[in-house]
Amino acid sequence: MKSKKTVLNMSMAFILMIGVNAVAQGQGGGRGGQGHQPPMPAVDMVLDVNGNQTISPDEIAQAAATLSELDDNENGELSLAECMGFSDQGSQQQRPTRQGDSGRQPPTPPVFSVLDSNSDEVIDEYEISVAPESLLMLDSDGDGALQFDEFTPARSGRGMRGGSPTSQ
Repeated sequence: MKSKKTVLNMSMAFILMIGVNAVAQGQGGGRGGQGHQPPMPAVDMVLDVNGNQTISPDEIAQAAATLSELDDNENGELSLAECMGFSDQGSQQQRPTRQGDSGRQPPTPPVFSVLDSNSDEVIDEYEISVAPESLLMLDSDGDGALQFDEFTPARSGRGMRGGSPTSQ
């Protein structure tokens, strides 16, 4: 009987440790002490049609057509706000911030940076039309597809930042 009680106590301790660890990761752990990853920008989600965190060669080829889904105000252009998933309130000069973010702005997604070839923070009709070619600039391994780490903002000095390669 004593061994069953010992096993039960050890099991309860193990479950308690898992719970404490989960709470710690949710409240203070993780990147930047926020405990969670920022949401994926809308431009990344719309290009990754099947949601597998890889933008395939077929998805790249269809980029010009799928980008139109982000054009909330139907003006034929994509603002940074639209590409981030924020409603475009007509102010294309002001970068969006998240509520409770103390004015800190999310990084510009590498996908937006390469699509916005003239760096005016608007992806115009021409830039949309050449989106497949522009997206391939992020293909650091040359396989014709964009893996998650190739199209997400670089962290800790790896991968792409703002559309330009950094040494690894």
